[in-house]
Amino acid sequence: MKKNILIIALLLAPLLSKATAPDTVRVMQYNLLNYGNYTDYCPQEVNSVSEKNRHIRTILTAYYPDIFTVCEVGKASNLPGDFLRNNLNINGITYWKTEAGANTSNSYLTNCIFYNSDKLVLKKHHVAQAYIRDVDIFSFYLKNDALEHGDTTVLTCIVAHLKAGYGEDESEKRRVMCRNIMNNIRNQYKNSNVLIMGDFNLYSNEEPAYQLLTDKNQYPDSYFIDPVYPYGVGAWNGDSHYKDYHTQSTNRQGDGCRSGGGMDDRFDFILMSENIYGGKDKIQYIDGSYHAIGQDGRHFNSSINSPENYDVSPAVANALFHNSDHLPVTMELLFSKDLDINEITDNTLRLDIYPNPAKEKINIRFYQENPGKTNICIFNLSGQIVYSDEISAGRGVEEYVIPVGNLRQGVYFLRITNGDGATKVIKVGLGI
Repeated sequence: MKKNILIIALLLAPLLSKATAPDTVRVMQYNLLNYGNYTDYCPQEVNSVSEKNRHIRTILTAYYPDIFTVCEVGKASNLPGDFLRNNLNINGITYWKTEAGANTSNSYLTNCIFYNSDKLVLKKHHVAQAYIRDVDIFSFYLKNDALEHGDTTVLTCIVAHLKAGYGEDESEKRRVMCRNIMNNIRNQYKNSNVLIMGDFNLYSNEEPAYQLLTDKNQYPDSYFIDPVYPYGVGAWNGDSHYKDYHTQSTNRQGDGCRSGGGMDDRFDFILMSENIYGGKDKIQYIDGSYHAIGQDGRHFNSSINSPENYDVSPAVANALFHNSDHLPVTMELLFSKDLDINEITDNTLRLDIYPNPAKEKINIRFYQENPGKTNICIFNLSGQIVYSDEISAGRGVEEYVIPVGNLRQGVYFLRITNGDGATKVIKVGLGI
């Protein structure tokens, strides 16, 4: 028995050494729903800015970001500054700054970004495309204490509010917007640390707009990865299978301004570039940190505050109900000022596996910076290898399926070493 424990310990040893902890950058995206914009169907009496501010301050008690991107801010020039003073630079806090969307398309709804200036310095803001509505690109230096104006590491945030509406015509408009976005990224931001976020109004992963955003073949140096793949990816409109990932609507009935129907659509997204998924340039997504605030999987086709919400307090659930018909989505990133992320994490492989436990097959998704041979093996608790394979994998994110239907029921270890020499070992249940 001691020999078996020693074998497993040796296999796991490269993963257990302690590394320097990097900083964390917390990101939030939220559709504020006609913030400071009044219409016939959404008049001021049901859409008061002061009431929305009160709800937003409550929501921020559940999650306090470093980057806060928003959609559906009215076009009045005073609104971003007023939002900053009423919701962020309060109670002695002074480090928040803002940059309004350019609104070159002269839309009545605009994008905006708020950021923690103790961690970030705005490098550049420009417009990716202006068809229907502007899509804004904000690039930031991540601050280094030794540098007054920030490090050379850059994080780019693309904020998009795609065309709303169901049907082929509206889907085609979303496709055109995303084609324009992806061509801009390919020309200016390939192989970079990029997030794209916003209200995408997508009803399914089969929509052309989603396919463009995630198309590795057409955009090998600039495509995006969905952090909830594979479980949150599919035909999520009205399907309870995706109840853990829906972000709209927070209201069962609606009120003219807020749409009704309850939680049954996934409209709100933060997608990441391959660089961020793989931690190639000092920034890496923290596994499992992606979440829609208030989404506890218990409110399919119902209001977010009824029945009782298990993800947030009653006060926050009520604020989410009243403020908007969308939920905020969040993500956390690791940022190293000095080292490559892979060095910080002891060159641990970036790996997703599903399902676990598994009966017939295990799907794996892994990242490598350089093309090369990837070794895959499964070994039992005695250290015996029961499955092994070596594959040729390209640069970036790769997928592979392991057949496990012939293996005995029990607990095993899955070990993968990619072409960069990065290794990861994960405990898996088979036949359970």
